[in-house]
Amino acid sequence: MGDRLAQRVLLVGWDGADWRVINPLLEQGALPNLERFVNEGVMGNIASLTPMLSPILWTSIATGKYADKHQVLGFVEPDGATGKVRPVRSSSRHCKALWNILSDAGLRVGVVSWLATHPAEAVNGVIVSDLFAHATTEPGKPWAPVPQAVHPTELLEEISALRVHPAQTTPAQVAPFIPKLAEFDALHDQKVQELRVLLAECATTQAAATWIMQTQAWDFLAVYYEAIDRFAHAFMEYHPPQAAHLTDEEFARYQDVMTGCYRFHDLMLGRLMQLAGEDATVIIVSDHGFHSDHLRPEGSSKIEGGRPVAWHRRYGVLAARGPHIKKDQRVYGASLLDVAPTVLALLGRPVARDMDGKPLRQIFTADSLEIAEIDTYEGVRKEGASPGAPDDPWVAREVLARLMALGYLQDDSTAGAALDRARNLAQIYASTGRPRLAIEQLEQVLARQPDDKGARIMIAGCRLQMGQLEEVERAVKDVLTDDADAPLANYYLGLVCFRRGDPAAALKYLLQAEQAEPGWAELQCQIGMVYLRRRYWRKAEQAFRKVLQIDPDNAEAHDGLGMAYRAQHRPAEAVHEHMQSIALLHQRPQTHINLGLALAEAGQFDWAIRAFEVALEQNPSHPFPHRCLARLYRQVKKDPEQAGKHRAAALELFAARRRARAGGTGDATALPGEGVGPRSPEEPNHVRPQ
Repeated sequence: MGDRLAQRVLLVGWDGADWRVINPLLEQGALPNLERFVNEGVMGNIASLTPMLSPILWTSIATGKYADKHQVLGFVEPDGATGKVRPVRSSSRHCKALWNILSDAGLRVGVVSWLATHPAEAVNGVIVSDLFAHATTEPGKPWAPVPQAVHPTELLEEISALRVHPAQTTPAQVAPFIPKLAEFDALHDQKVQELRVLLAECATTQAAATWIMQTQAWDFLAVYYEAIDRFAHAFMEYHPPQAAHLTDEEFARYQDVMTGCYRFHDLMLGRLMQLAGEDATVIIVSDHGFHSDHLRPEGSSKIEGGRPVAWHRRYGVLAARGPHIKKDQRVYGASLLDVAPTVLALLGRPVARDMDGKPLRQIFTADSLEIAEIDTYEGVRKEGASPGAPDDPWVAREVLARLMALGYLQDDSTAGAALDRARNLAQIYASTGRPRLAIEQLEQVLARQPDDKGARIMIAGCRLQMGQLEEVERAVKDVLTDDADAPLANYYLGLVCFRRGDPAAALKYLLQAEQAEPGWAELQCQIGMVYLRRRYWRKAEQAFRKVLQIDPDNAEAHDGLGMAYRAQHRPAEAVHEHMQSIALLHQRPQTHINLGLALAEAGQFDWAIRAFEVALEQNPSHPFPHRCLARLYRQVKKDPEQAGKHRAAALELFAARRRARAGGTGDATALPGEGVGPRSPEEPNHVRPQ
């Protein structure tokens, strides 16, 4: 075991929370509890994962692992007993979550409303599942406790008495969200009724959490609030400034809802902080952000076509406060995968090497904290830890109906669930540098839906990663045939030309795409990358600056701007931009390489060595950092032994890549972030402006 810094850890999940909404409210003094929290702790962005779907992300937060390891891959899954689908559940998770690990170690745990926790698992503590808060009866009718929603079962009746039915919400409780409530027929307004449901579910979660804090012993408590994301999908389109598609009446009626939502969460946070006490460490995290400004897609923020991610922003919120947490400081480069290892480190438990995240040492006051490691926590669970009883069919039916009404689910067929699973796995594999595995999943989609355009385009992106350029060209000509597809077709053809070593032709295609979509940030990054290859340093700088005018949090543009500065012999400015990129998106080896090159040019050789070492930690199969380290150790550090070691490693890795290319295996040829520019041409992002 390592050093234990925290007596207790409270993990608060705010789905969809975003600093771009929060910061103006902090400046206005509208969130006093959160303001005190961040002034007495640390705050920063946290990078989300792909795809940005809540059950997947919150399970990664709880496990520290990518979804292909934990296997929670959507909102529903096939039910072998019925031949239909059921809501994803606790037994869907194929690895241990924080509450399992800590419970097995004898610590007292609590979990409230966390996604994919029904049926409640047997732990050393209390679990209130994610189906507990959802009303399944009409107003005035008996609302029976949800079977298996609480562990231990003897607490089910007592905790169920805390639930709030939407019919119990009053006009006085709704008015802070909609000040003009008395000026229209609120009783028959669909938006008002939706708000009442969200308020009731949120209040139920808060009631269960505070009950546990007041009546139960706990070392770790995880509480998940779904409301901010649900509020945002229902009301973010009404958030100021007024969107073009809204009438003045609609905007005036609902423009205050999102502010009210965050103020409500601030009130609940104040109560949690009070009950947790000053000796507890509290962590607030969101799984992603939510577009609220000029980057909002056009039209409604409600979920369309079963795909909620169009409005989701790449960066969520992270804040922490406690006795051994730094005060009034920023945290940089955090990922959702880092949360579970950080909680384990705080509670003095070993961090598993098979976790994909790392403890956020930067937030601790201790300079030399001992954090123990263990190979894995997986294996046979303790007896009784895995729920085996079947779901209540009526509850499952209500949950599926709710998912369909919200737009998360388009049909309840097992075929649809299998397709969604394959698509989600493909995105996970592609975003983590495993294009061959992604293609295998996408081919399953095409076997059922041969005309699935999105799957075919994604396969083209994977083949681009693998260097199969002729196949990409054929796919562009076969799939992207409509006039509306021309920008994306030109984008792909530009990337193909770039990979072939013809930047002039690449630029021609990319500039044609720019004429149609000048606000496409990813396209501008690729244009900047081509300018870098052609040694047009100032034009590259202008392209990356254009991206940052659109989105100041674009990590790839900061990285590319740093490269443009370094090419112009401005290493100090280059270091700053690469650091800005890493602060947003830490898990990108190429950015650390670029930082190392800039630091070396600035004469900061020890820091340069560390940057190249981090690049190797993130991607041990990348030969270029070894090559850079060999040169630094030979020419600067005068250490021939280390220089020889890195030179030999570089030669072996280059040879391995040549063998991989010759064998056509693909995955070894390129990993995300290995290109010469802000984002490698192997890793395109096909999200374009609406």
